Amino acid sequence: MRQETSSGRGKLVQALNRVEVLDEVTCVENCIECGDELLEERAELGYRYCTKAQCQAVHYRGVAITAVGVNKSADSFIVADEAEIRRRGEAGELAKKDAALGLDYRERRAAPAAPVRSSPVRIPEPRTAPPRRPWDAEQEKIVRLYHGMGLNPRQIADRARENTPRLHITERLATQIMSAPPGGSRPR
Repeated sequence: MRQETSSGRGKLVQALNRVEVLDEVTCVENCIECGDELLEERAELGYRYCTKAQCQAVHYRGVAITAVGVNKSADSFIVADEAEIRRRGEAGELAKKDAALGLDYRERRAAPAAPVRSSPVRIPEPRTAPPRRPWDAEQEKIVRLYHGMGLNPRQIADRARENTPRLHITERLATQIMSAPPGGSRPR
């Protein structure tokens, strides 16, 4: 060990370290199957059996992994022992949960004793004629042909302007045609 002096030079100083050795009481754990001494790390982790194949075969219990199916999602996996999974399932923790607010999200009430008179409900008549499309069959045929070739709406409009200028296909019209279902029917 070196100690600084006022002149800036160090002089060697001998230092003695006193070491005290205490006797520790160590418990030696033995394997419950074969009786051999357990490694210290295994005993600290709480294992009561050694790593020999015959002892592992008798006492090893793998981790229980339970897959819980979830609607419209991937399964959830729970790593726990069988008793804990059963307890959580019985408590309703793993049950289906209704998170959607639909028509029946409130508690149902009992029906009224007497029927309530209300005005008759008017059901609208269905449309007879589908709405008119702003394009004709030739325009749709050309747009769907070019779209099938992998062209985007801008490329479709450019190619149609060169090859079939009389159809007046614009980028907007190409987008409308590609967004609509093929043929003469449209969803309502």
